[in-house]
Amino acid sequence: MCLILFLLTISILSVVDSAPLSRWEKNSICDELPVLVLGNILGGAFNPRYMSIEQPIEDKPQTGGKRGVSFGEDFYVDEDFIEQLDDKPAWDVTNLVVVSKKKLGLHRSKRGVDYLQQWHCKSKIEWTDLGPDYFPRYLKSVVCLSENCWFGLYKCKPRSFSVNLLRRKKGFCANGGKNNHKVGVAGLPNDLKELWVWEERAVNFCCDCTRI
Repeated sequence: MCLILFLLTISILSVVDSAPLSRWEKNSICDELPVLVLGNILGGAFNPRYMSIEQPIEDKPQTGGKRGVSFGEDFYVDEDFIEQLDDKPAWDVTNLVVVSKKKLGLHRSKRGVDYLQQWHCKSKIEWTDLGPDYFPRYLKSVVCLSENCWFGLYKCKPRSFSVNLLRRKKGFCANGGKNNHKVGVAGLPNDLKELWVWEERAVNFCCDCTRI
């Protein structure tokens, strides 16, 4: 009887080992995708105004009400803002993440001003750490500091737009498939890699005084 159970167990394990791998428990089974490859996959979806791959340095206001100097991009732009991102043809630019501009200037936060009018909401701009399973990992958005407005009769509600990020599905791996040329950008073999999927997330850009 014991021999029969032993042989049955061996046969089951052999079937499991020969089955296609769709889920894994240890990170060492699937190769890690380098930042260069993730950046090429992300492409034009990256915007340094509200995204950062590395941990950003928070701006510290100076004394006398002056704002600190920021080496990053301003969160807000003027209504007539237009800027060419690169001189190369669009199809030759494969990684806008690497082409990041470092500007030295005053950090503006038009919506973050402490207005005296009761129909405006106090707000601030801050970075959110999404964790190591997101690329880019850091996302900048507006946080409402006031709950009520207009003499307590209205509510402060964040207004948002959406951005596309890459999220790693922990416990899963995949091969290059139809787009294996993207996975193998850095000369990697087209074997099993970490599974990254697109995810759409909201970014708050202002706090609005509304009845709802």
